Amino acid sequence: MSDGNHMQRGILPLLAIAFCFAGSGGLALANGAEDSAGTIGIVTANVAWESPTDARATFAEIAGAGFSSVRIGLKNPVTSTYAALAAANEAGLRILITFPLVDGSVSIAGTPPRAATKRFFNAFGLSQIDLLRFERRVDDLLDFVESNRIPLLGLELGNEINWSGYNGDLPLRQTGEVIFDRAAFAPDVAARFDAGMVRYRQVLEIARASLAARPTLANVKLLSAGLADINSAFIRQSGATYIAPTLVYDDYVRQHVFALTDAVGIHLYEPLRRASQKIARPGMIETQLADCGQQAFANRPCWITEFGSALPETDCAIEDDGRIALVRPLLDYLAAPDRAQRVPYAFYYDWDADKSFALNRCGSPTALVDALSGANGDNRQH
Repeated sequence: MSDGNHMQRGILPLLAIAFCFAGSGGLALANGAEDSAGTIGIVTANVAWESPTDARATFAEIAGAGFSSVRIGLKNPVTSTYAALAAANEAGLRILITFPLVDGSVSIAGTPPRAATKRFFNAFGLSQIDLLRFERRVDDLLDFVESNRIPLLGLELGNEINWSGYNGDLPLRQTGEVIFDRAAFAPDVAARFDAGMVRYRQVLEIARASLAARPTLANVKLLSAGLADINSAFIRQSGATYIAPTLVYDDYVRQHVFALTDAVGIHLYEPLRRASQKIARPGMIETQLADCGQQAFANRPCWITEFGSALPETDCAIEDDGRIALVRPLLDYLAAPDRAQRVPYAFYYDWDADKSFALNRCGSPTALVDALSGANGDNRQH
């Protein structure tokens, strides 16, 4: 996401290949089972758009590399996503599902999205969510999870709702805008954003009730959306509108979002960029995660639903010493038991779909894979 690659993740090829295969892994239902502290998982956001063979291979590689959990996006057609969930289960992986809110699947029929540009796909706003469509979609998903005994760790509602890339309520302009103060909001933008936050609280209420109606899913955690963590220079150059996470958290308080969730989604990229000063890196991580498990977040822990560090797309970097050094302070943070209780999960972005952030490069995993799996809570315990 950082180093100018964030939009590339949003505009990965949109060819959705439908597939479905029968059966799950036959595993006992393990929804919400807790890992050891500081567990590292892998993001496979668009795996549902892979062929069945490629999806199985991806999950087998991830499990074989020593990881026990993956983050999967709910993509259309949903049959493809459901097949990917079953494939992850077959590989013995537990799953965090990210539920998109701005791709039109739960938007009010007939309302237009914010138009696409050369850099951004079209996106609906949170304010355009149809609550009945959302309820049907989340019920269908949870019915599939329950009936197929999918080991669901958590459900993350939305993704990076604090910037134009994933919230059509926030405009695109020739020069982007970074908003750190409510006073800087244009009145029309503020009105749309506020309406979207009201609607966001409502979808959380619906999801909370849907989970509560299914006793077998009692341990599944409901997460708020991981918020974008992007450098200001990139935002201005891209033409996007970016709302500082602190302002969104203020809205979470006003809308009682923390009370509705079990954990707070966090995206962490800026401390892991080469442009960040090495001496400041641990402090940047501490600052970004300071409110996790604390009163400011209503004592909710954080799940880092995305973190990562980029390389040039053509760099195989089998040794990958540079990225290991950038990521090491975060791994050290997660290894401390008191901090790991406040941040029990962290998902690296990603396995092999993003050419900049990928762990599996030029057909082989880099040394960063071993560093991540070696720091995994499961591996430390065993």
